[in-house]
Amino acid sequence: MSKIVFIGAGSAMFTKNLIGDLLTFNDIKLDTISLVDINKEKLDVMDTLVKKMCKQQKKNIKVESTTERRAVLKNADYVICTIGVGGVEAYKKDLEIPDKYGIDQNVGDTIGPGGTFRGLRVIPEIVKIAKDMEELCPNAILFQYSNPMAAICIALHKVSNIKTVGLCHSVQGTALQLANYLRVPSQSVSYWCAGINHMAWYLEFKINGKDAYPDLKKLPVNQEVMDMLSEYEKDYAVFNVKVIDTVRFKIMHEFGYFVTESPFHMSEYVPYFRKNKEAIEKLRVSKRWWLTHEMGGNDYFNELKRIINNDEYIPITKTYEYAPDIIRSIETGVPFRSNLNVPNTGLITNLPEESCVEVPCFSDSEGIHPCYVGNLPEQCASLNRTNINVQIMIAKAALEKKKEYIFQAIALDPLTSALLDLDQINAMVEEMIIANKEYLKDYK
Repeated sequence: MSKIVFIGAGSAMFTKNLIGDLLTFNDIKLDTISLVDINKEKLDVMDTLVKKMCKQQKKNIKVESTTERRAVLKNADYVICTIGVGGVEAYKKDLEIPDKYGIDQNVGDTIGPGGTFRGLRVIPEIVKIAKDMEELCPNAILFQYSNPMAAICIALHKVSNIKTVGLCHSVQGTALQLANYLRVPSQSVSYWCAGINHMAWYLEFKINGKDAYPDLKKLPVNQEVMDMLSEYEKDYAVFNVKVIDTVRFKIMHEFGYFVTESPFHMSEYVPYFRKNKEAIEKLRVSKRWWLTHEMGGNDYFNELKRIINNDEYIPITKTYEYAPDIIRSIETGVPFRSNLNVPNTGLITNLPEESCVEVPCFSDSEGIHPCYVGNLPEQCASLNRTNINVQIMIAKAALEKKKEYIFQAIALDPLTSALLDLDQINAMVEEMIIANKEYLKDYK
């Protein structure tokens, strides 16, 4: 029997989906689900919701909730972390201050000014979680969902011996998008994908065992075709977002391989696409859909409250999130393959050892086993390294608490360095430090 602790359980969509997935399995026995969040109102609603889900699925599982994680971490087998620090107000500043200096981010949660300061806020708290786990549940696996994923994992791997994997849904999500673009069933797709979080590469992409790249590369990168493909894209439909995939198709045509994550994200990670408002509008990567989603975060939460208050049936549909399937694999011994973020212990041989890489992993009753990839195509590794430089500096700044490392992280960012000189970067960073002063009190 297993105990799972959800830290950041007030992240309603994540928590509901992950627990819903776990409840669809009939071949594992969950003893306890522990919910942790500092927001007591959201915690109480999620506690009621999860208990109702368990009852609806006829699962005899103890559900407990608390605002103090140490109260429930003891003897946990799995810990799932989805926390953010600072909320939507801090996130808005991550975007609005760089706007003043001409750095127009779309999502701003991975590298660049936004990803850096998000990391500075969240890394210290996740390190504390790992230290609590070392004391209370040293054999547990930490499933880390928070962003900036790679920077957080690099920091954790430096200071904690807790078994940690970073999870994202961009690999399996993009594979589904490509299946939709090619008008084939998702079951016919197979792939081998590796790189870094939000910039991994489909080194192989096949339909019914046949290389699908020739068909992908036949598609011209023009407005008519990109508009047509957007009608087939389903993954972002839940956010009411229309994905025009010009950015990623341009990357594929110029660098040879299709990349994970959306065009909104990818346009931030390289210096080519967000040079001015006209280019951003032309590529249709201007809409800040994730900010809109975050600002409307209570909408989904309120819908769950309504379902509870009306005692309605809770819809539970299996998603493609990895954590539940990995837990099932470890509990049953049935092998499962996923793409996870892990330390680069020689897995990708032309990326730095200090980096966190996203590679295929197999899980079974013995745990999680990352796969050796070898060299990436050099052009792909080169693009990865430009982002890894920033990720390493974000982790270094958060752990060593030095303002100069914050500046260096952002000065190394491909987009920022393409648009600003060093004096402008210094001014922007100083303004962002002031805006985040409550989180940076002990920085020198």
